[in-house]
Amino acid sequence: MPAYKNLTMALGASALFLGLGACGGGGGGLKSAIIDEATMATATAFSTAIETAKATGADGTFDDMPYMVAPSVEATNDGTMVTIEVTETGTPQGGSARAGEFSMQENRPAPIAGWTGARFRRDDANEHLIVYSDVGVPEAVAFTPANLNRLHEVSGMTGDMIPASGLVVQDAWFPVIRSTSLAAASPRGSVTYATTGMGADEGLAFTGTFSDAPGEYSCSGSSCRVTLDDRGAPTATGGSWTFAPAEDAMVSIPDYDYVYFGWWLNETDDAHGFQTFADAAGLPAGAGNVEAAMEGSATYRGAAAGVWATLDVAGGQITRARSGEFTAQAELTANFFATQDAGVVNGEITSFRDGSGRSLAGWRVILDSAQLTVGAASFAGATRGALGSASSGTGSWEGQFHGSDGAETNAQPSHVTGRFDLHFPGAHIAGAFGGSKQ
Repeated sequence: MPAYKNLTMALGASALFLGLGACGGGGGGLKSAIIDEATMATATAFSTAIETAKATGADGTFDDMPYMVAPSVEATNDGTMVTIEVTETGTPQGGSARAGEFSMQENRPAPIAGWTGARFRRDDANEHLIVYSDVGVPEAVAFTPANLNRLHEVSGMTGDMIPASGLVVQDAWFPVIRSTSLAAASPRGSVTYATTGMGADEGLAFTGTFSDAPGEYSCSGSSCRVTLDDRGAPTATGGSWTFAPAEDAMVSIPDYDYVYFGWWLNETDDAHGFQTFADAAGLPAGAGNVEAAMEGSATYRGAAAGVWATLDVAGGQITRARSGEFTAQAELTANFFATQDAGVVNGEITSFRDGSGRSLAGWRVILDSAQLTVGAASFAGATRGALGSASSGTGSWEGQFHGSDGAETNAQPSHVTGRFDLHFPGAHIAGAFGGSKQ
């Protein structure tokens, strides 16, 4: 088990007693404090615990903490904004499943090099969760059966053209259907349309969209009915509904394949902990595995975020504890097996900024070379670097490749995610990162 995982847990405990928040307003809403004598003693004890953890390498993963398990993250991008949702899945070891999901806060963290972040807090505890994702804007493509099959809600369409009679609406398509005009008399609720007799509605057309493609919905048969939710999406229908796209309509294909990373903090008095996490969604399992026949090198660029904590010492006594959040940029270079310095990946975390967006000059985390293993996507190595005047720090990092940048055999991985920490006497930092192949 890499020592990294325990170090982040120990850092979290130390940072909590240091008041994990902004020094000078840079902590994005977390606590900040100049510690009194009693807290100084506690901070000293936890500083010692961090140093001890470096030597013991005890397990400190999410599954061993009674407060949290790694969150499940879903990110969507409608072309105008990114929406990130998180849920806590599973039960922590030694703990119990808790009711209540995380709720998003309005003060979103600042974007990092195109990555969008979301800030969450659990209502029944003093827990904070920061998540960043590189989910991209939807791809606009022609409204054809082949392209519609790329939607997760659609499958099994055949032929080269859409029938002139339109598509017969299926319940599975409800999430990509929008049309407030289908129930103009009642924006939310059920509307039944007459199909026979005077004033029949059969044959009427209603404007709407199918995954952003404009067109018309119509109904035939008896009991033409539709129930819409507050987004204008149907939740139930009656009768036979069809959708006919407008001429040259383009359908939007969401970005289903993305990576994400972040950190979690519980700063309650009796249940404290800290962890980082990084993973991918939509990218096939095993697609990021390194193969012996992979050739050349690849550069991965992206973003990083996390927390830091420092202790000021004068005359052998701690005089002040400071801490906060950071954002940064990440760059990794992978040298695959047919290159010089083959079979390693390394990189650095640079361009650090505090929670208020101010530059943190002199901060740098070097991700020393980690060995690549044939048939595996993960790797681990050591870190070093500087935090302002503090230099020659030591720590560890770990990462994982995801996806593939092509369909050919032995194509290079398309994405990378990971976590890192760095420690100095009286200064500690931990974070996570994600990147894509350039």
